[in-house]
Amino acid sequence: FDGQVCNLSLLRPYLTGNDRTVRRQAWKAYSDYFMTVADELDDIYDKLVKNRTAQAKAMGYDNYIQLGYYRMNRNSYDRNDVENFRRQVKEVFVPFAERVHEIRRKRLGLEKLSYIDNEVYFKEGNPDPVGTAQEILESGQKMYAKLSPETKEFFDFMMENELFDVFGRKDKKQGGYMTYLYQYHSPFIFANFNGTSGDVDVITHECGHAFQGYLSGQDPIMEHADITMETAEIHSMSMEFFTDPWMKEFFGDREKDFLSMQLEDAIRFIPYGTMVDEFQHIVYETPELTPQERRREWSRLEKIYMPHLDYEEDPFFSKGGFWQKQQHIYNSPFYYIDYVLAQSCAFQYKVWMDEDYREAWKSYLALCRLSASKFYPEMLRECGLKVPFEDGYFEEIVEKLEKKLHA
Repeated sequence: FDGQVCNLSLLRPYLTGNDRTVRRQAWKAYSDYFMTVADELDDIYDKLVKNRTAQAKAMGYDNYIQLGYYRMNRNSYDRNDVENFRRQVKEVFVPFAERVHEIRRKRLGLEKLSYIDNEVYFKEGNPDPVGTAQEILESGQKMYAKLSPETKEFFDFMMENELFDVFGRKDKKQGGYMTYLYQYHSPFIFANFNGTSGDVDVITHECGHAFQGYLSGQDPIMEHADITMETAEIHSMSMEFFTDPWMKEFFGDREKDFLSMQLEDAIRFIPYGTMVDEFQHIVYETPELTPQERRREWSRLEKIYMPHLDYEEDPFFSKGGFWQKQQHIYNSPFYYIDYVLAQSCAFQYKVWMDEDYREAWKSYLALCRLSASKFYPEMLRECGLKVPFEDGYFEEIVEKLEKKLHA
């Protein structure tokens, strides 16, 4: 594309650039690629679903769902709790997210949002970080030195021991993650810097994971580090907000644009992530669905969770193919709702830190140190957070976030 060989990560700057014509061409290239592998991906997923279902039935379950929950180590909530959470997302959060999309549409000066605009927030394009990839790492080190003594110690350790592999290469596996090297009590971060704001997300999101890993590595009880994902993602998504006071270091005079985009993007994610979870429940409740029927289910859910979305006549995305780009659906059944639960908790911290940053940070630090020493609902309450499964969970969050958007 554009005379270059790009993996999916390196194509991203074109998918979110400020030139709408180039965006359309990039999305076409993206769609065309998936069209060439759609049948293969369908076949792989079909085999995965049938294999997992067979495992579950061999172990005495009706389908894979309960076994999937156990494999995610969910020991303090069940699918009924998750269903109640999804209900609240549909009833309370989806209308809020649609209002946020309308704000974005007006800002972009468009009559209607297209799928090629879905991750674009400003006419002049999304804010990109200033400086080189190495300078972003150095700015991160300065930021964490100011945030707290604990974060300074952590980030200095990461830099001194070369525990980042974040520079993009065209032959490099896509994506980003933090993993932990138990023998060395050491986090390690892998990512693909590509010149977009996602590079800074690595310094905040993945470092949120790594910071928790660094702290839990100091706990003599190793099992306390074995956190479940709905807890782990709170550390990362909340760190994105806790580092907001230093975003001028990364975005210069577009700091405010980035902060607006960050909040709106997090809001936009909640319906999508919840939809991924409901899709997987449908798939494993009815494993006999054909690939075409699965795509129809995805399209049906898109109209419920993201009614603004318009794929126009794209031959791949308009036929319910978007889920095929989400690796979690293949690799980690029922994982994705963990991001949504965590993002909703991160919103609690966002509201809290804007009212009392010091107290919010004390709670966050306590959460990181608790790790897996307590069950999920108990741990949240101990840190002063509400549990996402409770009725009425989203009302106050939405009310306070809406005020921020109009401030």
